[in-house]
Amino acid sequence: MATNHVGVPKRARLPIGVGLALIAVTIVYPVVYLATAAFRTKADYLANPFGLPSEWTFQNFIVLWNNYDLGNALRNSVVVVVIGLTLQLAIAMLAGYALARLDVPGARAINATFVSVMLVPSQVLIIPIYLLLSRIGLVGSLQGLILVYVATGLPFAVFFMTAAFAGVDQNVLEAAKVDGAGFWRTLISVASPMAAPGIATLAVLQFLGMWNELLFAYILLPDNDLRLLTPALAQIGGRFTSDQPLVSAGLIVTAIFPMLLLAFASKYVMSGLAASFGR
Repeated sequence: MATNHVGVPKRARLPIGVGLALIAVTIVYPVVYLATAAFRTKADYLANPFGLPSEWTFQNFIVLWNNYDLGNALRNSVVVVVIGLTLQLAIAMLAGYALARLDVPGARAINATFVSVMLVPSQVLIIPIYLLLSRIGLVGSLQGLILVYVATGLPFAVFFMTAAFAGVDQNVLEAAKVDGAGFWRTLISVASPMAAPGIATLAVLQFLGMWNELLFAYILLPDNDLRLLTPALAQIGGRFTSDQPLVSAGLIVTAIFPMLLLAFASKYVMSGLAASFGR
C-alpha cells in the first residue's frame, strides 16, 4: 500500500485531510465571527448576524473606552499582572533552582506538597482568602489581589521551575563553580539562560491565568475604580447581552495582550513544552 513520508496510507489521506479541515474551521470561525462582529453596528449585526459588516466602524471600541472606563480597567489589569508575574517568577526561579540543584532536606516531600496543593480548586479557597485579606485590610486593593495571584500560582510555578532547572546539564554548573561563579552568578548567568524555554513557557502560562482570572478579581475588588478588565467585560456582557458587537469589541481588547505575548514568545514556549514532554 502506498504511503507518504510519514507513513499515512494513500487511501486515508482524504478523510484525514477533511477531518483536519473541519477542525480548523471550528477553531478559526469563532475568531473570525468575533473579529467581524466587533466592527459592526448593532443594527447591521441584527440584520445579518453571520455575514460580513456592510460598514466597518470603530464605534464599539469608542463606546467602551468613553462610557465604561475600559481604559482604567485595562491599566489596572496590566499593573496587577506585571507585578504579580514578576514576583511569582522571581520566587519560583529561586525555589525551583534550590529544589533541583541544591541539597535541600526533604526536597521530594516539598515537591509532593506542591503537587497536592495544585489539586485543590481555587473556588474552595475564596472564603478563607477573603476573610484573611479583610483582617489585614487588603480587600478592595490591588495589592491584595497581587498577593493572592502570587500565592495561588506559586505551587505550580515552583513545580514547573524545578523541572526546568533539573534539565540543566550538571556538568555546566560544576564548570561554572570551578571558574569561581557563586550562587547568584551561576543562577543568573548559567542556569537561567539554559532554562530560558521553561521560564518563557511558565511566564506565558501564568500570564494567561492571571489575565483571564475572574473569580478573585470580581470578589476581592468590589470598587469599580479598581475593576480589572475581565470583571469589567463580564459586567458589560451581563448588562448588554443583546449588544453582541459591543461585547465582541471588549473581548478583542482582552485578547490583544495575550496574542502579542504568544507571538513574541511562541518559539520559547514550543521549545519549553517539547523539552518538558521529552523528559
